[in-house]
Amino acid sequence: MSLRERLTRTIHAAGLRIAGELGGRAANVLTSLLGLGRIELCTNPSCTDCAPAPTA
Repeated sequence: MSLRERLTRTIHAAGLRIAGELGGRAANVLTSLLGLGRIELCTNPSCTDCAPAPTA
């Protein structure tokens, strides 16, 4: 994981923890302004990229 991705994920997680959905959106605005990127949350439970991997 690159430093940019790690920073983006850390800021987004903090925003979600502090203010929920609104904090996540605010974190996306901040990271976009900083040129780090955005985190998009997928709500599709059958998404192969986002769904949790089955445990064996």
